Amino acid sequence: MIEDVGTTKRGNLSAKRKLAIWERENGKCMLCGIKLMTGQFIFEHVRALELGGTDTDDNIRLTCKPCAKEKTKKDHQMTAKAKRQKAKHLGIRGSKSPLPYGKTSKWKKKLDGSIVPR
Repeated sequence: MIEDVGTTKRGNLSAKRKLAIWERENGKCMLCGIKLMTGQFIFEHVRALELGGTDTDDNIRLTCKPCAKEKTKKDHQMTAKAKRQKAKHLGIRGSKSPLPYGKTSKWKKKLDGSIVPR
């Protein structure tokens, strides 16, 4: 089960810290292993801050932009799941009201913008 442990505050990543991380990782993406060039990478948290990861150098790595995009997408999905699980555990339910003009609404929006009963 994924635990919602809260978001860690993001600190400042100084040039000195960036250089130390670059040297530690040998200038390679830690997900796919390609050699990185200027402008092709970001510094990524191994465990996302929104999932309770720390903002320390041992939790930061280099990733190419395509790998970082995929990882960030997965991190957001995990965070959303953790929030749903926490809400369910606490007995909090999401809104059950229908979306405006959705399939379960008693109103229908026509192409011309007018709103009529179903």
